[in-house]
Amino acid sequence: MAILIVLGLAVVVWKMIDLAKQKAAREKQEAIQQELTSGPEQMPVEGFAFDLTLGPREVILETSAAANGLWIRIGRDGKTSRIIYKDFTGKTIGRIEVKRDHEDVTPVN
Repeated sequence: MAILIVLGLAVVVWKMIDLAKQKAAREKQEAIQQELTSGPEQMPVEGFAFDLTLGPREVILETSAAANGLWIRIGRDGKTSRIIYKDFTGKTIGRIEVKRDHEDVTPVN
């Protein structure tokens, strides 16, 4: 009789642990799904405009969307000289200057 009680208790405990793991996995999946679907809500409601100063012979090589703004890759002759991260108001959030050992790169504001 004691063996049946212990066995029954083990099954109940095992099932509770299994349900807790399933719940944690489901919550994690929902959090990931929520994170993936929250992107479009961060886009600006109104239109936006800002000016970007380019140096001599510089062109915008690429732009890509970021969480709260735009990544803008700028360079000349197909080589990146700087990457700028701007928010939708035009404020520069970050800037990466690309410097190569074999050439002089002068920053452009």
